[in-house]
Amino acid sequence: MPAQRNLMKRNLTLLLVMLALAGGAWWASNNLNKSTTLSDYEGSFAVPDTTMIGHVHVLNRNGKSLRLDRKNGQWVVNDTYRVEPRVMEEMLETVSQIEVKYIPPASMIPNIIKSLGAHGRRVEVSDLKGNILKTYYVGGVAPEGTGTYVMMEGSDQPFVVSMKYFHGSVSARFFMDEKDWRDKSLFPMKVDDIVSFGIEYPRHRDKSFVIEQKSSNDFTVKPFYDLSPVINGKINPDRPAELLNRLNTLRIEGFENDNPERDSISRTLPFCVIYVTTRDSTERITTFHSIIPHDLDGAILLDQMGRPLPIERYHVNSNWGDFMMVQHHPFSRIFWSYDMFFK
Repeated sequence: MPAQRNLMKRNLTLLLVMLALAGGAWWASNNLNKSTTLSDYEGSFAVPDTTMIGHVHVLNRNGKSLRLDRKNGQWVVNDTYRVEPRVMEEMLETVSQIEVKYIPPASMIPNIIKSLGAHGRRVEVSDLKGNILKTYYVGGVAPEGTGTYVMMEGSDQPFVVSMKYFHGSVSARFFMDEKDWRDKSLFPMKVDDIVSFGIEYPRHRDKSFVIEQKSSNDFTVKPFYDLSPVINGKINPDRPAELLNRLNTLRIEGFENDNPERDSISRTLPFCVIYVTTRDSTERITTFHSIIPHDLDGAILLDQMGRPLPIERYHVNSNWGDFMMVQHHPFSRIFWSYDMFFK
């Protein structure tokens, strides 16, 4: 019996020692991982406070550069164009929420680093004063399809990162084409900034008009052409503001500056020309050319009654150099005629 009791004591002691070692190993594994890998410089990619971010610079291995800068509360791409607000929100969401998903196996690291060197994009995030907050390289998609390889500059330890509530590769958020970042507002101005707004319909001269704003919410409406008859009725006072308030809600479908038919389209008689002059004396002129539905052979498509199908889109040429496409449905809300302003 004494021998049996001694054996049981030794077994119990050994079991307690093993449990203690296992517990220590678990604690060390988790806490060392956090203190030496996930929470230090190498694995800390996010800038949680987006209000301090003033610049995001993305550079690919071919030398193509994309700069996003916050200026006077407005984001600008490549020092030239306003940035599309929704797209910028996604970028700020990415750089503020990017987090480590797991550490790739050691056997994969050499190939990951090689791939980052050959195809990765360098991302530099700076504060409003230009001080660099984070610099890291974004690579391709990890095997499971939702993680992305990322490595901090100056490190040789890549990670697989992701974002909460986002199922996809964050690399897709760092695209390089400037036109995809540009603000798609065709008339990015406030009503109070507008001095005059006019629509010229070359085929319907009597429908053309000009709105002039003398002071805030004080409008006059007159024919666009001097020889067009003047309507002597009383102006509905809410109508000019109603039209002008619709302008900054209108967005283009896309930029088509490389359209090979741009010159020939621009020479055709337009559906309308819109003129907007603002208080800083800037005049924005946009010319709308109807896109007539046709088949692959160029024949105009007809409905069952033999009439041409309705216009669904326009090419828009601008005096600031852009050639764009817009949809008829949203823009039809501003294609008013002169008589619509009167009671």
